[in-house]
Amino acid sequence: MQFVTEPHRISAIDDNGKWVGDISFPPVAGYPDRVVAERVFVAPEGRGHGLAAELTKRFVDYAHERHLTVKLMCPYVKAAFRDHPEYQDLLLPEDRFNQ
Repeated sequence: MQFVTEPHRISAIDDNGKWVGDISFPPVAGYPDRVVAERVFVAPEGRGHGLAAELTKRFVDYAHERHLTVKLMCPYVKAAFRDHPEYQDLLLPEDRFNQ
């Protein structure tokens, strides 16, 4: 599996060069240091192998490296942030989950 990072998207490409999923995180208008975790999508043939979790982790690393603040829209990513307290420093204080 290969991962391709572009501005506002990280895509997963299988060993045959086929796209199998991505996570998108467009910028928040007027806030250059904020992005919205909009959606994570995995094609049917890529499901059941932890790809959504890997895409989410790569997004978290990307956001940490760039000191971004994240707004959560995607239910999957929201659940991942709820389950991983170490991700929550990327959220505004009022958006953090109580642990």
